[in-house]
Amino acid sequence: MAVKRSVALLALAMLISSALVAAHNHDHEGRQHHEAKHDHSKYKHGHDKHDSRKDKCCKRTMRGREHLHPHHADYKAPTVTPAQQHEIDNVLPSAFDWCEQGVCGPSWNQHIPQYCGSCYLHGSLSAAQDRIKILHAKKGFTGADVMLGRQSFLNCAPGHNMSNGCDGGEAIDVWRFMADYGLPDETCLPYNATDHTKFTWTNGTCPPEGYCMNCMYTPESPKVAQCFPVTKMVRYRAKEYGSLQGEHAMMKELLNGPITCGIACSDGFSYNYSAGIFNDTTGFMDIDHDVEIVGWGEENGVKFWHIRNSWGTYWGENGFFRIVRGTNNLGIEADCTYVVPDVSQEDLVWSKSPAYGGSIWGIKPFSDAAKAHPSVGDTLDVTGGEGTPPPTPAPATSSTTQTVMQRATCQL
Repeated sequence: MAVKRSVALLALAMLISSALVAAHNHDHEGRQHHEAKHDHSKYKHGHDKHDSRKDKCCKRTMRGREHLHPHHADYKAPTVTPAQQHEIDNVLPSAFDWCEQGVCGPSWNQHIPQYCGSCYLHGSLSAAQDRIKILHAKKGFTGADVMLGRQSFLNCAPGHNMSNGCDGGEAIDVWRFMADYGLPDETCLPYNATDHTKFTWTNGTCPPEGYCMNCMYTPESPKVAQCFPVTKMVRYRAKEYGSLQGEHAMMKELLNGPITCGIACSDGFSYNYSAGIFNDTTGFMDIDHDVEIVGWGEENGVKFWHIRNSWGTYWGENGFFRIVRGTNNLGIEADCTYVVPDVSQEDLVWSKSPAYGGSIWGIKPFSDAAKAHPSVGDTLDVTGGEGTPPPTPAPATSSTTQTVMQRATCQL
């Protein structure tokens, strides 16, 4: 009965989505910044769980782009048309939450077992894997939740200038990587808050075991377990992705699934929030963190967004928080992205001459892999052109260079 009820609730959510969303409305709509009529900043203050870091540590620097600030000429606060406001007030649900539909998977702490500025990765993959659950429900699939391979991304994506690992990045980096290469699930590599820089012998480029690996005893080594790269697994792809902003566009896209948005980490939010609906009154708009928005609602006349953070479940409302909606508080409505995920089971195809300096140890993008090997049997070794493993890497030399992008450090 519980399963039937869950499916019924999810079916209802899909019905609402199809009735209210015409295709994907990804226009950059907006709403003018204004102050709420009442002071709703009476959120609960909690113990400073980050008090070991006394300096201001939220920073976001992006190549070719200044700090996102809605008052900047290029980043005006979102505006809303009368028709859009009418739809917000009278057509769209007053409350909608994917967690209440049983979609939200487990939360994470990006800084365990050590500090790692990977908020962009957790904020994006939390949204992606929740959307995968929605996709599975539409197809009638049941089973365990998908936990996407965060460590595989941190190991391999920086070599393609898609983020800078634990030194930051953007959600779009994650979508691009998923579109080109796909991501395995967490069973390939557990998250350990490290990145490509640990591969010193490859100058930071990802070796095959950095994408997916396994360790076990073999007939050839019955007493000593051997670790080796895995070359066949389910890969999760980004079928479509893009950006949006503004309350109206966010609400409509949320009916398709959770989205990822940037937020400005004010001191009050970072160090003092414990529960309630947060409302920053300082005007702080220096976006430096990424989070997953799972829904919206209204409490005592106060509109809010319901959002998952990546600082552990001990923070906020069991790892989530709420913030006032419709006023672009802390820039939450200025910089959002969405992804349409897809699932495919394909063999990894390795280049015959894998090289460092930007490749994932020779793993080809989906388009190139399809041309090289349109059909591969389940038992065929696909790690080399003739069924042989990739060549042993030569030690990195001082002449080897690597491009490093400045990205969002997401240090909180």
